[in-house]
Amino acid sequence: MKTLTIIGGGGFVGKSFIDCFKRNKLSKFKIKKIFIICRNPKKIKKIKNLNFKNVKLIKGDISKLKILPITDFYIYAAETTIISSYNDKKKIIQSHKKAIDNFCILAKKQHLNNILYLSSGAVSREPGENNSKYKKIYSKLKIYSENKIKELSKNNLKTSIARCYSFVGQWLPYKSHYAIENFITDGIYNKIIRVNSTCKVVRSYMYADDLILWLAKIVSCSKIDCPVYNVGSNEKIELRELASKIGKIFGKPTKFNKLRNKKIDSYVPNIDKTKKKLNLKIIYNLNDAIKLTINKRLNEKIN
Repeated sequence: MKTLTIIGGGGFVGKSFIDCFKRNKLSKFKIKKIFIICRNPKKIKKIKNLNFKNVKLIKGDISKLKILPITDFYIYAAETTIISSYNDKKKIIQSHKKAIDNFCILAKKQHLNNILYLSSGAVSREPGENNSKYKKIYSKLKIYSENKIKELSKNNLKTSIARCYSFVGQWLPYKSHYAIENFITDGIYNKIIRVNSTCKVVRSYMYADDLILWLAKIVSCSKIDCPVYNVGSNEKIELRELASKIGKIFGKPTKFNKLRNKKIDSYVPNIDKTKKKLNLKIIYNLNDAIKLTINKRLNEKIN
């Protein structure tokens, strides 16, 4: 039987892992206990729809911790995606580097193995494509962390990197910058589903259950040479089409801004390597992923 530690497990990934663990989705990996390290475990503990049996919540800031639990697997998910956090460039750079630096010190000191770092598909984009202040800082910091994780190979530690793209599921944060979450929230609470983009935006969305199974597989296949894998769906959809699809489910109209330029903002992964090397597949198509997410959100709202 195996154990797993998730550093920064208070967000979408941590909650989705607990949810899958509760439904025995991780049985093939023989995981019997999960340790979640986060700054505010009390907040997570209050969530009614999560079962915390064999899940230990640990209050802690990875930039300050002096010891980590000894487990079979580690997933580092401690970096924020909240855009406002990147307004103070100096502060976010300092806190980001301090956290990953300390984690790597602990990894070497305790000789931790099977470490998975959650990076972003943003690091694979051309510099000009990351044209906002947030995206530029975010991608540079992800590259910094990737390099720190890769350096652990010098200490013969088994590591891996998952470059994560876009996802959909019950535990995505509400009122965030994720378009699909905003469309679903509009469908539940508002009269109109809105698309604010003035150019064509192409995305793909992997369902949370697929994400967790892929991450569990990747961390279990960590190696000293630190393999890097893209994680996401390759089923493309333009945001206007996505909004219309969700609007039809709720029976609500959509409102689009006019297209003002010919630019196409595409953020879709090539997952051929990940599927082939690790014998992985996508179980849930986009339609299923959207319907499952909406049903769970509505059930959560009722309860």
